[in-house]
Amino acid sequence: MSEQPTGTETVDVHHRVQMTLVGLVEQALRRSGDRAVAEEALTRLADFTQAHFQTEEHLMRRHAYPQVEAHAEAHRRLLDEVRVVQRAHAGGAADGADVAGSLRGWLLDHIRGMDRAFGEWCAARGIAEP
Repeated sequence: MSEQPTGTETVDVHHRVQMTLVGLVEQALRRSGDRAVAEEALTRLADFTQAHFQTEEHLMRRHAYPQVEAHAEAHRRLLDEVRVVQRAHAGGAADGADVAGSLRGWLLDHIRGMDRAFGEWCAARGIAEP
């Protein structure tokens, strides 16, 4: 994910951090017996993702992006999925790594779709770094 897919440096840096955290969660959940590491990775992912989404939505509102509410709803759904993974892990579910893998796919699709659309919308209006 080094190719700046949204065209917005700040947002793209956040996305790289998110993908790194998703990878840490996947690894930790696949390692049996390392529950503390998995719990810490999940907490970091949830906390960072929530902060990133708040930043992104603030930028969208500041520039009156017309799709901000749909985008915010998609963010809420992803955070809900992160919490499902946290609950599955806390409950000892074996499929936590599979769910975490689905988070990676959802996040990539979201970045390449909705987030890129925001970047393109900004670029079309001369907003270089929202």
